[in-house]
Amino acid sequence: MIKVVLDTSVLVSAFLKPGGVNALILQKGENEFQLCLSEEILEETGLALLTYERIRKKYGYTDNEVLEYLAMLRITAKEVLGKLPKIRVIIRDPKDDHVLACASNVEADYIVSKDDHLKDLKEYKGIKIVSSQDFLRILKES
Repeated sequence: MIKVVLDTSVLVSAFLKPGGVNALILQKGENEFQLCLSEEILEETGLALLTYERIRKKYGYTDNEVLEYLAMLRITAKEVLGKLPKIRVIIRDPKDDHVLACASNVEADYIVSKDDHLKDLKEYKGIKIVSSQDFLRILKES
């Protein structure tokens, strides 16, 4: 089974739009691929959902819903990594390096991201970096 790391942008979008493409990817993670996450990815997801007032006002959800979502991600993910080695790859946005570190540590096949800094790399150590739409296409073809 292929190993996949979903970055924060995909996880936040899956929470905010339960009927959207990113939520569909997350649902497929239960049977069609092995979801791998890190504590940093989960923390960043929680931070975005709990502290970005603009998002909270637009979507109107509770802290408890976010905490339940994060708990569900921990259960759904086949692997949740703790402290990752520090790497420096993405010069324009170094806070995205932890996604690459997670994917490298679990020897992922794919990183799925909405983040241009990651997608512009296209690949890292043999790990393909793709958009949500491209990943759904890959799943359909396999």
